[in-house]
Amino acid sequence: MDLMPSPEQEAIRDSVRAFLDTESPMSRVRTLMSARPAAYGGLWRGAADLGFFALGLPEALGGAGYTLTEEMVLFEELGRALVPGPWLGTVLAARALARGGADTRKSLAAVVAGELRVAACIDPWGGPLAVRGDRVSGTRRAVLGAGLADALVVVDDGAVLFVARGDAVAVEATPSLDATNPIGTVTFRDAPCIVMARDAAWAAALRRFATVLSCADAVGGIARTVEMSVAYAKVRHQFGKPIGSFQAVKHRCADMAVRAEVARSATTYAAVSVRDDAPDAGFQTSVAKVLTADAYLRNSADNVQNHGGMGYTWECDAHLYVKRARAFDATLGSRRTQLDALVARLRSV
Repeated sequence: MDLMPSPEQEAIRDSVRAFLDTESPMSRVRTLMSARPAAYGGLWRGAADLGFFALGLPEALGGAGYTLTEEMVLFEELGRALVPGPWLGTVLAARALARGGADTRKSLAAVVAGELRVAACIDPWGGPLAVRGDRVSGTRRAVLGAGLADALVVVDDGAVLFVARGDAVAVEATPSLDATNPIGTVTFRDAPCIVMARDAAWAAALRRFATVLSCADAVGGIARTVEMSVAYAKVRHQFGKPIGSFQAVKHRCADMAVRAEVARSATTYAAVSVRDDAPDAGFQTSVAKVLTADAYLRNSADNVQNHGGMGYTWECDAHLYVKRARAFDATLGSRRTQLDALVARLRSV
């Protein structure tokens, strides 16, 4: 199994990074943190023009014909730049809608074209939903990007739904630690929906897809904390020397680099396992989440430490990665939840 990036994946990385460097520098990230949904229009259309939302779709449906490993490259770059917005839900919705029939094609085309932003409603906080025919009722809390989205992709008890925002869908903003990834409470009141599947196995597979892509987002953030610390250690002088020459700093940066590679390797292996529907795909996904969350939490904290007193200020970007790491650890199964799942699997062997 070759886990090294292919030339095509490197080309995707370069294209995405160039786009985000221009369209979503950190100054704009900070602006979008408090902006209205309309402010995302240009960014979303630009991403759609480059095919961000169709990477994993078949060419027959207007996609690029790639797989989860290429989508992982996209999410690494999104995480590296801390780009706000419901990216995960939009990509998942495109995948889910592509499996539907003729009744989903119009919605799929709108998602791929950047005309619909879709939030991912996957974590079960709020309890099960009631699905009766093509209507859904119930509440979900802490939905990522709910206030920024035009629709929601919902995974619940073996059912996968696509729900457009309307009068029967109420969204209430919820205070969030991570302002670059706002959350909300969504209440469905007999809301019309497209039932894309009533298949527990496929719903579980979609959850694994979501977890791997969220890990990829974290891998990008982890790599960026290393870059920030190393760059600062070269230019910040103390006692007439760059602070990177001191063992306390250089060893901390080395540990950060090792954790970044561990997280990347675990996530890449999980992506390949999920892509190929390997028997241990669930196990590898849990391993990736545990190792990636640990690396992100520790690296983001060390990055603040390496920046000294400046690292604790609002003007320094280091704290934004700390907050994203905390939010990542709490979604799609915390480290504790994933460790419990790993132990359960090992005991069943």
